[in-house]
Amino acid sequence: MCVKHALLQDTDHWENRQGCGGRKGTRARGREGAIVTSGPRALVPFRYAMISRMKHQQISSDHRHLLAIAEAAVRAGERASLPYFNASHLSSSFKAHREIVTKGDLASNHAVMSVLKKKTPTIPVCSEEGGDITKEQLTRTNLAWVLDPIDGTSNFSARLPLWGISLALVVDGEPLIGVIALPSLKQRYHAVRGNGAWMGTQRLSISQTKTLSDAVAFMCYGYRNEEQRRGIRIINTFAPRVQTARRLGAAVIEAAWVATGHADISILDGVRPWDVAAGALLVREAGGDVKTFSGREWTIADPDIIFTAPKLTASVVKILKSAAVRG
Repeated sequence: MCVKHALLQDTDHWENRQGCGGRKGTRARGREGAIVTSGPRALVPFRYAMISRMKHQQISSDHRHLLAIAEAAVRAGERASLPYFNASHLSSSFKAHREIVTKGDLASNHAVMSVLKKKTPTIPVCSEEGGDITKEQLTRTNLAWVLDPIDGTSNFSARLPLWGISLALVVDGEPLIGVIALPSLKQRYHAVRGNGAWMGTQRLSISQTKTLSDAVAFMCYGYRNEEQRRGIRIINTFAPRVQTARRLGAAVIEAAWVATGHADISILDGVRPWDVAAGALLVREAGGDVKTFSGREWTIADPDIIFTAPKLTASVVKILKSAAVRG
């Protein structure tokens, strides 16, 4: 069976992906096409496990099909969110740690998830604004969509055009497909593992900058007090060493612009999977490095990430370690 048909099939065979002792043939009953979760356990269709086994093979037709679904979902999010961005007044509220949420976030989330639930009803969604599984369950789920319906909400609510929508299909903790839209800038990006990173029909390539003193660097950090303290320390550490340092307030923008070669470095602390899953794939497929502050390869569970031109990676990691930003 090809992956595309497996994805669209309404199957009632499931495998429990918590640990390695999944039980085949366990029947999960609920509303049609729904992912069933119970406490910390995320149940994923057994037949979907075949994607994990095939992930290193060339299955281009199936990748194209999944990419088309992701692009359609993100376009739906664009249509839902833009009217709120262009409105004369946009009300907002606060979540934990004074993170902003607007009606635009919720409308985009609903629009994207509606497409995903129609096209891939048994693939769970991990979303910043509410989905089927949490970010903790995501690390134990072999196949899931990871969505940020609006990244850069503070910019969005202030009518600054630096915001975007990020959607990734993650297989065993690794992004397989990523789509990013920057609606106010009329830019769309996509990547499929092993097939490069693209803006429309233009293939993206990371910069060839060799020295920090010539580098354009982005810095981004979260809302929690400790994340803000580390973020300020990072800015103070890097600003004198690079050509220019900027804080854009949207991980999705930073990833896209590092992938295009407009910038050379992005250092982000306090990230969640939905912030960077699609962006990490975009940067990797454009030829860039995606590491943690300690210099190892980034994973979906890591709270910090750096996007770099390869010739700058060692220098960036060395400075992060010497500055002890996590000390």
